[in-house]
Amino acid sequence: MRYTLVLSTLFPLFFSVTFAVDPRYCQDKTTLDGKDFTLEEIDNPYLPTLAKYFDSKGKITSVTAVLQSANRDLVKRSPPLSNGDGPPAESWAWNSGDDKTTDWIPQGITSSADAFGKGTWNDYEVWIVSWYRSGDSVRVSFIDRKTNKYRHVMLVYPTADDDFESIRIHAGGIAWYGNVLYVVDTHKGIRAFDLNNIWEVDIADGVGKTADGKGYSADEYRYVLPQMRSYNWVAGDASPFRFSWISLDRSDTPDTLMVGEFVRDGETFDDADKTPVPIRYVKYNLDADTRRLQTENGIASSSWASCVNIPNVQGAVSYEGKFYISRSTGRAPKKGDLFIWEEGKTATEQTGWFSAGNEDMSYNLVRKEYYTVTEYEQDRHILAYKV
Repeated sequence: MRYTLVLSTLFPLFFSVTFAVDPRYCQDKTTLDGKDFTLEEIDNPYLPTLAKYFDSKGKITSVTAVLQSANRDLVKRSPPLSNGDGPPAESWAWNSGDDKTTDWIPQGITSSADAFGKGTWNDYEVWIVSWYRSGDSVRVSFIDRKTNKYRHVMLVYPTADDDFESIRIHAGGIAWYGNVLYVVDTHKGIRAFDLNNIWEVDIADGVGKTADGKGYSADEYRYVLPQMRSYNWVAGDASPFRFSWISLDRSDTPDTLMVGEFVRDGETFDDADKTPVPIRYVKYNLDADTRRLQTENGIASSSWASCVNIPNVQGAVSYEGKFYISRSTGRAPKKGDLFIWEEGKTATEQTGWFSAGNEDMSYNLVRKEYYTVTEYEQDRHILAYKV
């Protein structure tokens, strides 16, 4: 089924005092002022010392080395389709253990086309996918698109000059830009990880310094990827932003990161007055030389912000003014929906376009295709669609 949806705010006229005066709240408007959506850049103070230690031990490795040591295989498998589904150009499943596990859940996806805009990283075509283990840790899978082999790497946060811990966030979306992997932190903002600083650790239990103090481990994973900095939400707490997904837009000048909110259909702030939770997309300018967000006095202000009244969105990408939006509707036999939108126009909806559990999105400007990953066990796919 194909129809149009007008992107307008359909909110009631009554608002609580708290939100009526908040300029970041949608109320009766769609366009917002980017200066109201600000992030504070904070470098991790412990990363340099820990990096020197791993360098002295010859334990700093590269994305290329991780790919060359890949120890698992994707499986060619078509997702279950029905009338209305968009036939993907490619469909890959994980190995049986990763497909079936209920401990780890895939969420975000990005590719080497995001990294430099030329499609490859050191001549490799790569996908990276994030997974979370509830309240415990995050890992990312580095996937060689030529061999279809992959390897998991754990994300860690340096907590001292001689220690680190696991990352305890949802990791709902990721974006690769140069040597930086950006990961959304739902309630705090965006975290940045240094892909030039992957550390090889001991294959042992526990995360951080080992019990004997002679090495480091990461729950049996061979490699860890350390957090280098964060961009923390500082715009107050009257209308907090949910950093649910993220994507890169290289058609903007300069390049931008776009983040957006997952809000359930009909969700309200308060059961008493039924004030609806706003659904907002926000873009931040990037510095192509430093690979950081552009800041002034350590503060990154949004270059664009808008209310987009589509609930249950798990991911979106934009390119040359066109937005592709991924909405999930639950487990099979339900399907996910695709919206295509241009600002100021109506959005076209393709109902049931995706397999169940569609999540974050990424756009490959070289191949002219976009990607998503599905989350539900025994039905997990990496899907590629031609634009």
